[in-house]
Amino acid sequence: MDESRGQRLARFLAINRTVGIVLVSVLLFGVGEQLWEPFVPLFLKSQSKTAELTPAVLWSIGIYAFLIQVFQGFCYIGGGQLTAWLGDRGSLMFFGLLTVGGYAIFLLIPHPAATIIACVLILGWESLSMPVTFTTVGATLEKERRGMAFAVQSIQKRLPKIIGPACIAGVIIFFRRDYGRDEARLAAMPYLVGTALLLGLASLAVQWYWMPHRPPPPVEGNYWHVLRQFPPNLRRLLLAEILTRWCDWLVRQFVVVYLATARGLEDFEIARLIVLQHCVALVTYLPIGRLSQTVGLQPFIGLTFVFFAIFPLVLVLMPTEWMWLAFIVYGMREIGEPARKAMITTGMPESIRARGVGLYWGIRAFAICGAALVGAGLWQLGDPELLFSVAFAMGVLGTMVYYALCERSSRP
Repeated sequence: MDESRGQRLARFLAINRTVGIVLVSVLLFGVGEQLWEPFVPLFLKSQSKTAELTPAVLWSIGIYAFLIQVFQGFCYIGGGQLTAWLGDRGSLMFFGLLTVGGYAIFLLIPHPAATIIACVLILGWESLSMPVTFTTVGATLEKERRGMAFAVQSIQKRLPKIIGPACIAGVIIFFRRDYGRDEARLAAMPYLVGTALLLGLASLAVQWYWMPHRPPPPVEGNYWHVLRQFPPNLRRLLLAEILTRWCDWLVRQFVVVYLATARGLEDFEIARLIVLQHCVALVTYLPIGRLSQTVGLQPFIGLTFVFFAIFPLVLVLMPTEWMWLAFIVYGMREIGEPARKAMITTGMPESIRARGVGLYWGIRAFAICGAALVGAGLWQLGDPELLFSVAFAMGVLGTMVYYALCERSSRP
């Protein structure tokens, strides 16, 4: 029987029913998250009721990022364990309910401490659901199609990061008719988070009605047993990633604050740069996913490390009117994301894949959890230029480790 056009497209994009429902579920939660998350640092600044970037604001942003990483570390490891116990469908439902609860706290308790707690609960969604995505792709698709599957997954993950900031800018512009800059952010946030709550409930409905249940494999051994089964090349990749993610998380939560305070950009201008960043990332995924099937994964993973390293330097050196160029570099950091995920999925033994993926990301999260606190201290100690320079140095170190240790083998 001839394949329909839809079947041929699904085969080309490496999508089956289970993978497709996971993608839709993650998409809905992702759009909800991106309706408010990119501007949380500025929201925390607005809650301080001061126009100045005080040390207290810097430390609140640092603590927020620290808590995210610590909580996500537990979520990655716990998410892998729960996925192994509950299966794909059960674990996604559980993680979704936790996220919806976070939205409810955000809306019902308008206090900075409650905001941080709610955000941490909500932002656990991605880390909790990560093992589900990996195990679904690894269990239902052939090895050679996984690079393309993760390219599609990366597109699905990136689309919310384009839609969300654009919606944020529109809502804040609407409220700026009646409020000042900080007051507009405070007034807009409940509407954005309320919309995210509705999208989360829609995602839960999709999972409940359409996602098939796939029995999980038997769980054997503890996490030390899982760690010992990591292939050597994945251990080396993890070391290089930790160094490079220090580069990333030293500055990640401070980028929008830097643009608003040091560069004087308006919220809609910042949102436009964020949209540009994710559009650049978006257009690389399918070509790279296709090329990775022919030239291998390693070249694109290496380029990711290079772009991670140079972004902080480019951000500081670029004149404000050329800031769009820095965010093109920011987007190019994702060029090897599908290849890296395919490498980890393929290299992880199937018997430990869910827990192994969770442990890999969990170790990384715990190892870099202090980066934002160090970033806040560096900004307060000197200036943002010092912070971004240290981040550049860490990125260079991570890139050197990757090329020295991981490039010697083209296979995990």
